[in-house]
Amino acid sequence: MNFFSSHWTKAICTIAVLLCLVLGTRAQDSLRISLADLISKSLQNSKYIEQSHLQLEEKGIALRQQRMELLPKISVRASASYASNMPVYDRGIFAKPSQHDVIHYLYDTGLDFYLNLYNGHRDLMKIESKKLEMELANIDWKSATAQIKLEICNLFLDLDLAYRNKFLIEQDIKDQRTQLKEIETRYTAGVVLHSDVLRISLELSKRELLLVQITNDIRAINQKLQLIADIHQEIVPMCGTMESHPLNYPELVAIARQEAFVLLKSEQEVALKKLSVKQAKSNYLPEMGLTNTFTFANPQVFLYPYNASWYNLNIVGLKLNIPISALYLNKNIVRGAQVALKREEVKHHHEEEAVENELLQAYLDYNLALEQREVCQKNLALAKENARIIKNRYFKSSALITDLLDADMQCLKTNFELESARIAIQKHYYFIEFLKGTI
Repeated sequence: MNFFSSHWTKAICTIAVLLCLVLGTRAQDSLRISLADLISKSLQNSKYIEQSHLQLEEKGIALRQQRMELLPKISVRASASYASNMPVYDRGIFAKPSQHDVIHYLYDTGLDFYLNLYNGHRDLMKIESKKLEMELANIDWKSATAQIKLEICNLFLDLDLAYRNKFLIEQDIKDQRTQLKEIETRYTAGVVLHSDVLRISLELSKRELLLVQITNDIRAINQKLQLIADIHQEIVPMCGTMESHPLNYPELVAIARQEAFVLLKSEQEVALKKLSVKQAKSNYLPEMGLTNTFTFANPQVFLYPYNASWYNLNIVGLKLNIPISALYLNKNIVRGAQVALKREEVKHHHEEEAVENELLQAYLDYNLALEQREVCQKNLALAKENARIIKNRYFKSSALITDLLDADMQCLKTNFELESARIAIQKHYYFIEFLKGTI
């Protein structure tokens, strides 16, 4: 008796340890995570976000470089050369020339300085243009972040819907198997036909195949999320209850006009085109700069009489350039910039209309999903009651097997529709937030 007691005690302990190991392994292979945490991990590991951030950094460097262009231009020069004797053909080109002595070694060093004083403010407008380009890159970075968030939200909700459907189909398969056993018992008793058993078995097989399809969908969505978020575990969504309420369309439009990424980008592009018009018109304006040239050279051949000794010379002055040819060469450049500005303004108005249309469609889809959820909740209650009545009638031999199967399928379908409506509400809500630029 003691032997069997110790034997069973060891067996139970071994089974318990193995069970703990299996459960621990499964816990390590799966990761329960919320939508906010998944978005945070995805933004940290997204190559698309990193690319947009590097583009923003590149524009910032270009802006700093353009500001450096306001500093004076300073250059140092130096040269050394050798000059040969210069033959002079004073008795004709076919006679022997006489040799004119020259200074053979020539040296020249110096420093050149130029400071722009006025050039139609073109340098300042270039800086302003770089600022606008940097702002555009910043909007692109925010837009890329919002697109990643929206993609993660959609995939996360799809995964949650798949898990919900998997739970529903598993519960339905369990109920169908119980029902099949009852029908097989009644068939053995000679109460129902063999065809009823076959029909129930066929429907059960179809549900098992549907479960396999849903499981495959879970794996496919999981892989997409794992690649985006750089997670190597199976993702199990943790969804909280989302409060859904009617939205105010005029308020949505007002916020979108201020925050929508497409409109913000379009506004910056219009500002760039306006600046391009100013830059084109500035080509008519004169340029003035302060120049300074310092020379230390040998020989001195700048002023007569020449001298073979070293010398230095410093020249300071103002340089003025009036582009007279711009009166006819720059005319079409200005016209082209003005046409480009008008085209960009028309595009901006078109973007506003497109955003309003998309927002209206998303708003209507959101309200429709709210109504669909209410209808599905009522339909589910009706379908469950209908399935209960048909089942009682079938087992009382007052209903056909087809009625029972249709009632069960309708109940399962209504469950699926209700879960889809709940997920659709959240999807439409996040899409509206993306269009508004506030996701």
